[in-house]
Amino acid sequence: MTIYFGENIKKLRKEKELTQESLANILGVSFQTISKWERGETYPDITFLPVIARFFDTSIDDLLGVNKSREEEQINEYLKLYEDMKLKDLTLTYNKYQIAIKEFPNDFRILIRYMELLYDVKGFVQGEYKDISKEIASIYEKIQNHCTDDNIRIRSKVIMISHLLTLYHCVPNEEGNYRVYKEYLNHAEEIVNTLPLINDTKELMLMSLAFDTENYNTTHRNAIEELLFILQDTLFGYSFNYKPEKRLEIFKYIQGLINLIFDDGNFGKNCVNRLYNYGHIGHLYHQIGDDENALKYLKIAAEYAKELDENPDISEKSMRHYNFGPIYRETNLSQFMKIVMTEHYPLSDEFKSKPEFKEIIKILE
Repeated sequence: MTIYFGENIKKLRKEKELTQESLANILGVSFQTISKWERGETYPDITFLPVIARFFDTSIDDLLGVNKSREEEQINEYLKLYEDMKLKDLTLTYNKYQIAIKEFPNDFRILIRYMELLYDVKGFVQGEYKDISKEIASIYEKIQNHCTDDNIRIRSKVIMISHLLTLYHCVPNEEGNYRVYKEYLNHAEEIVNTLPLINDTKELMLMSLAFDTENYNTTHRNAIEELLFILQDTLFGYSFNYKPEKRLEIFKYIQGLINLIFDDGNFGKNCVNRLYNYGHIGHLYHQIGDDENALKYLKIAAEYAKELDENPDISEKSMRHYNFGPIYRETNLSQFMKIVMTEHYPLSDEFKSKPEFKEIIKILE
């Protein structure tokens, strides 16, 4: 159990507007003793705690921070639940966090996770985009106005931007027209302009701090992994400007780049990108009339999905960074690829009826 005596006695002393010397004189100890207590280097004798508690008109439990320690243990249980379950059962995790947010309404670690779950479950899964807007905005404002953790502040901006863009794309007006609420888009743009540039990210800055060989290699590898991940996401959207032949060339290029750089087979967060690329290369070959290569790459994708599912530590870590959309987060990669191949890829019915394609689907079952 963590003891919070040092920070508590410092807080109580300042509330009474006492210096360390003044408190030392009152309690009959040296000011160096008070200083060591506040720094957490030493603690008072257990028999002296009631004296200190009476002076500050508080309980020994509160003085030691026992209640705070118990709360921290509960919060850590919720944080662990989020990490363990969000990719396995998104709805269950959301239901648990509805309880957590009532127990710890002012803990920003709980708030940011609840905000994301609210956006995912009530928004994407249940389609209640507009209904959650007030609560999403309230959490966002609370974090921006009072939270001092930059990671949480930035994450809340990303979720808020995603929510505003969803509203812009998915909420029609009374006539049934979409993309008419320009204020959503404008608000999203305002928030985007407050985010740091890619050049200011942690991964790139860590490279500047690494001088010994081991850290140098690790930090640079992490930065390359992050940059390739961003490049993949960017090229995916950009490729829609081109015909299937050019899109095929783009996906084969990025796949080759990933394979070239991570030639040890440790692809990190780009594992799922590789899977996604194999699938795209397959359906793009079909679009240009090369069914032989289409079947070849779709089979590679299916076998790779199975391989990743057999290594959940790898696949789950990779999926945490990939925006499949919450509807698919509760499926494994094989189930995901089966849905994509049978329902989303632009494959003809004739192609899907081929025995070879049906064998590929069996791999994913």
